[in-house]
Amino acid sequence: MTEKFIHIADQRQLDAVPRLTTDVAAPTGLLLDARARPLQDLRISLTDRCNFRCVYCMPKASFDHNHPFLPRSSLLSFEEIVRIAKIFVAHGVAKIRLTGGEPLLRKNMEVLVEQLALLKTADGRDLDITLTTNGSLLAKKARALKDAGLSRVTVSLDSLDDATFKRMNDVDFPVAEVLHGLEVAHAAGLDPIKVNMVVKGGMNDQEIVPMARHFKGSPFILRFIEFMDVGTSNGWKMDEVIPSAEVVRTSMRSCRCNSCHPTNPAKPPRAGATGMAAARLA
Repeated sequence: MTEKFIHIADQRQLDAVPRLTTDVAAPTGLLLDARARPLQDLRISLTDRCNFRCVYCMPKASFDHNHPFLPRSSLLSFEEIVRIAKIFVAHGVAKIRLTGGEPLLRKNMEVLVEQLALLKTADGRDLDITLTTNGSLLAKKARALKDAGLSRVTVSLDSLDDATFKRMNDVDFPVAEVLHGLEVAHAAGLDPIKVNMVVKGGMNDQEIVPMARHFKGSPFILRFIEFMDVGTSNGWKMDEVIPSAEVVRTSMRSCRCNSCHPTNPAKPPRAGATGMAAARLA
């Protein structure tokens, strides 16, 4: 039987005010975590609000008009974000990902991108500044964001079928506008562009093959994401999870080219710990 350890602490320790050292060493850009991995990536949420009510993320049942989103005064200002970014960059961060909610709802965010783009890594390189978005406002913002210094984008897209996509986002938003945003972002040079599809059993799993076929040979990198629990607010059920390994097998069966089906095929790709599988079938 596998042993399980539960760490406990004295209540007096929990109540104690942490002691901060006054001997602060200058940053070297070489910070490591507990597993000796370098500190390189930083995610910054610009807002907790989103204009979609995706069934796997912010369903209407939990995020209705009475939901207490953060007031504007509680959000980090652009100046505070840049200050925090400077500190992390000094300690080794080379990539900053802007997220939300839906980050493009934050007004004038191209101004923030422009300020972040002025930062340099410890060895003088430009930062890799990326954005994760639902794509609803991407067509309007892509060129300004690229001009401001944004490197690339990741777009959430859960179906090519309009009815299924509207059922997933639950605000009647058409898939054609997200696809248009992808094309505008590509034309603006925000490459490589990744497309994330959350697969929920019984809702959009029939779209695995159409998505794989659509993006095969395109400039976009399709990635399948397992349906995950997000804090007991999205009605997560294990029987609605399609394992990443099964998603990859399904998408590969849709392609009959020799690169996907060689004479001596290897084992199918193993799903990563994050529940993500990339499909690059070109």
